[in-house]
Amino acid sequence: MNFRYRLMQFMSGRYGSDALFYVLFVISAALAFINIFVRSAVLQMVVYAIIIIAVLRVMSRNYTARQKENHIVLSVINKVRSIVGLRRQRRADYTHIYKKCPNCKAVLRLKQKKGKHTTVCPRCNNSFTVRVYREK
Repeated sequence: MNFRYRLMQFMSGRYGSDALFYVLFVISAALAFINIFVRSAVLQMVVYAIIIIAVLRVMSRNYTARQKENHIVLSVINKVRSIVGLRRQRRADYTHIYKKCPNCKAVLRLKQKKGKHTTVCPRCNNSFTVRVYREK
């Protein structure tokens, strides 16, 4: 039998790689790169430990536990992506400003006109003043 077939047989029923595996791999690679300059034995042991954990997760047969771990990591990754995307979108928007309602904390998108304006929150109907110092 060839090697590929034996590897497929060995990996059947095992969890395999997922997003957490790739996150652990990137973290270990970054720490290994930092260790090139620091030259710490403790940091090198941490890199080895992370790699061993990642490989053991790939070889695991406990699907439910690995899926729960991966679900937590994916929720954090998606939250970070949405925050980064919103900030990128706000930076690209030159005709509007974004202010939070002091009552319900809803984020309002307002036209950017210089001066002092009174606005009403569509969620809680609270009126508050907004100052815009400059137009872009």
